[in-house]
Amino acid sequence: MRFLNGTTPEHDLTYSDVFMVPSRSAVGSRLDVDLATTDGSGATIPIVTANMTAVSGRRMAETVARRGGLAIIPQDIPADVVADVIAWVKSRDLVVETALTLAPGDTFLFGGEILALQGIVENEALVSRSRSDSPKVPTYAGGKFPLSTYLAERVRALLADPDHWGDMPMQVAEWLELQRERSALPPPGDLLVETFPRGNRNYLVCYPFEGRLAHQTLGMLLTRRMERQYLKPLGFVANDYAMAVWLKTDVGLRARQGLVSIDELFSEDMLGDDLEEWLQESQLMKRSFRHNAIVSGLIERNFPGKEKNARQITISTDLIYDVLRRHEPDHILLQAARQDASTGLLDLVRLAGMLTRVKGRILHKDLDKISPLAVPIMLEIGREPVYGEASDELLAEAAAELVKEAMS
Repeated sequence: MRFLNGTTPEHDLTYSDVFMVPSRSAVGSRLDVDLATTDGSGATIPIVTANMTAVSGRRMAETVARRGGLAIIPQDIPADVVADVIAWVKSRDLVVETALTLAPGDTFLFGGEILALQGIVENEALVSRSRSDSPKVPTYAGGKFPLSTYLAERVRALLADPDHWGDMPMQVAEWLELQRERSALPPPGDLLVETFPRGNRNYLVCYPFEGRLAHQTLGMLLTRRMERQYLKPLGFVANDYAMAVWLKTDVGLRARQGLVSIDELFSEDMLGDDLEEWLQESQLMKRSFRHNAIVSGLIERNFPGKEKNARQITISTDLIYDVLRRHEPDHILLQAARQDASTGLLDLVRLAGMLTRVKGRILHKDLDKISPLAVPIMLEIGREPVYGEASDELLAEAAAELVKEAMS
C-alpha cells in the first residue's frame, strides 16, 4: 500500500477517510495466488484475526503466526502489555506448541502415570513422578486435527512390536498381550478388521489409526456400501484410532461363506461414485456452500434494516445450491464448497492414503466375542451426555461390563 502524491497523513485514518484507488497488477486472478503453508493445514490464504479481546490474545497470536497468519492486538491494550505479547510470540518455537495450561507444581495424568510439572525450559516441559491422588487430567476432544501420518505409523509399529511394550505402563502391556491372544495386533502396514456378535447385533471394527475425521468419512462411505449389499447397517461410530459399525447381518458369517469380501468392502473405489453421490445428498456440502456464499457476499446476512436469521440464510443458500448444482455444476462456489468439505471436514487425503496402503493387506479376524482393543470404541456407541452424579457411575458400569466380557 502507498499514499498518493507522496503525502503522509498527520493523524489516524478511518475507513471514511480513505478512498482505495485500483492499481495495475501482474496477477491475472486472485485464484492464481497460492499462499499455502507447508504444515499441511490446508490454508491457502493469509489468516488475520479480529482485534477483539475475546479473539486476539497471546495464544491466538502465537498459533496463527506459526501458520503464517497475523493477529491484530486490540487497540485498548496498554502499550507495555502489547510489547510483552509481541516479544513472547517472537520467542516461541516455529513448530512446537507452548504448554500454557499447567503451572509449576501442577500434577497431571499422562501415559498411565501421575506427573508433576517442574518448569518449562525453552520448548521442553520438565516433569517428575508424583504421588498425588488428585491429578489434573488433560483431555483431548479428538480428531479435528488428527495426528500426523508419521506419528500414526510409529504408533502402529509400537503396538505390533512386543520388544517396546516394556517401556509402556504395565496395564497397557497386559492389555496388548491379551489382544494378541484373543485376536491379533494391528500390523504396521496392514489393516486389522474384527467381526463379532454381541447381544442381538453384529459388529465390524477396524483400526486404521488415521484420525477421527478420516474414520467418520470411512464410516459414512462403508455403511453406504454395506446398505447396497443388503448387510443392513444400523450405524457407526469413530474415534481417533478405530471405527465400528453395528449391523443386523453377521458379516463374519457371510465372509466365511464367500458371500461378502472384506477386501471389496474397503476397496479404493468407494472414493469415486460412492463419495460423489453421498456428498451431493448430504447436508455437509450444503453447510460448506452456505459458509462460502456468506464469505463471498452472495448472501448478505446483516443488510442494514433487513437482518436475516439463521433459518432464512439456510433456506436461501439451499435453494441457490440446488439451482447451481442442476444448471451450473462447475460453479466456483460449488468447487470451493467441495474443496472445503474434502480437506477440512472429511480428510479425504488421509482416507485415500489409508485405502491405498491396505489394498490386499487386510487381516480379518472373525471372533465369537468382543476383543480387548475394541472395548474403547464400543464405549462410544450410543454415548449421550448424562448430566448429574450418575454420569460417571453409568460410564464406569458400561466399561466394567465390556472389560469383563473381553477378558472372560
